[in-house]
Amino acid sequence: MFTPKYGWLLDDVACTSSGVAAYPVCSRSSTDGLCAVPYDLVGTQCVHLLPTSYNFTDARTACGSTGGDLIILDDCEQYSRVITYVMEQGQAYSPLGYWIGGSDKVLEGQWRWIDGSPMAMGLPYWANAAVGAPEPDNPGVENCLELSTLWMYRFSNTLCSDSRRVICEAQPL
Repeated sequence: MFTPKYGWLLDDVACTSSGVAAYPVCSRSSTDGLCAVPYDLVGTQCVHLLPTSYNFTDARTACGSTGGDLIILDDCEQYSRVITYVMEQGQAYSPLGYWIGGSDKVLEGQWRWIDGSPMAMGLPYWANAAVGAPEPDNPGVENCLELSTLWMYRFSNTLCSDSRRVICEAQPL
């Protein structure tokens, strides 16, 4: 049996305990790169798409109930992998975007990830309309971050009360 706290156990005794090494069942397989159910390993992140849409706050709660939080996409290669994963799940062509883990709710105009780290602005991440102001727009009103299917999977700020699908992230085992 494997437990997160003690690793592999034999009859509830840690395999590293003295005298236990004589039991062949104490051999350990690596758990590096594995994700807990219902998450899938996508590049370097454990990712799960929730089947229901939520507002931003409820999306964070829903991710928390599966052992994660909203996904952070701060690496361009990983960002591309996650977009490919979303499209492979057959959920790509809905006009409803996905909540991801960023906002400027703490300080207007200072976009940060939910872990407090600063967010890169502009392309390739943020949407850039042919007409009008580039994203993020509507300061003071739209404070939560979505991965917009209408903007070719670019970041877009929107109302936190809007309903969006959700991409959760959890730590690999």
